Amino acid sequence: MQHITVGRKYNEGKVAFVECVKDGSLDNINIKDKCFLLIILTKGKLEFKINGEKISASAPSFLCFDESENPVFLSKSKAHYTCVYFHPKFLNINMTFELLRSNKYGDIATTHDMFMLKPFIDKAYVIPIAETQIEKIEQSADYMLEELTEQRDWYWSCRGRSYFMEIIIALERMYGLIGYGLTHQKADNSPIIKNPKLRDAVLYIEGHYGDSITLSDISANAGINHTTLTALMKEELGCTAIEYLVQYRITIAKKQLAFTDVPIKNIANMIGFKTVQHFNRIFKEITGSTPAEFRKTAVQKRKDEIK
Repeated sequence: MQHITVGRKYNEGKVAFVECVKDGSLDNINIKDKCFLLIILTKGKLEFKINGEKISASAPSFLCFDESENPVFLSKSKAHYTCVYFHPKFLNINMTFELLRSNKYGDIATTHDMFMLKPFIDKAYVIPIAETQIEKIEQSADYMLEELTEQRDWYWSCRGRSYFMEIIIALERMYGLIGYGLTHQKADNSPIIKNPKLRDAVLYIEGHYGDSITLSDISANAGINHTTLTALMKEELGCTAIEYLVQYRITIAKKQLAFTDVPIKNIANMIGFKTVQHFNRIFKEITGSTPAEFRKTAVQKRKDEIK
């Protein structure tokens, strides 16, 4: 069985190397030599066996399986989940299994801000999801499924990838924060945060960057006052909470611009800007180029260098 989605009315015949299934059957999973499987477990428990090892996961968590083996489903208890079967080239055509595992991929990923997919490559299997992130991740999964199913316009594949990228960003972030290898930190320049309260604040920001959140919202969810939060942010991250929010929004925007064709006005709305004009101004202040200029340059540079 091929885990793909095929275009119907729009981009008829177009193949997106992804399939999104909600609460589907987990029997007879067949991904070996074909694709990765990401399971977003939002409620209950799941158990699998892979390579003779029993893998148990409790919600909320990610389960990450690569293409080297087929996981064998053992049991579930009151489980709700979304399965995303995907080939890495759904994220970018250059992301083959061979390239991901090559010695040169780390440098390529760093240069072009590509995903490392380390939880899959490292066979981490189970990665917890922070409570402040679960709503955003579940929403992104629902939107992704909707785009791939409804195919309401020419951008259905791009929008599906756009929402999937939000999920992968959260996955890689959690993988770094819970203390797995420095390879993740090196790959995306994300700091490993020492103070647990500051970590809560950062995860809240990263789970709500598309909302109109304030300093009061951030400090309240971290359980500390404004003054303490600002001091911690300055000490470990060198910026205020609001500065971090803006910078993080631009970080997400850069990935969306570089790896999707989603219209710029939609990206602006997705990351929390009320107008595209405001987004354009802030983006240029931080990056030195307009979103359109950045997209054109990033895509062409990747084509030239990876080729």
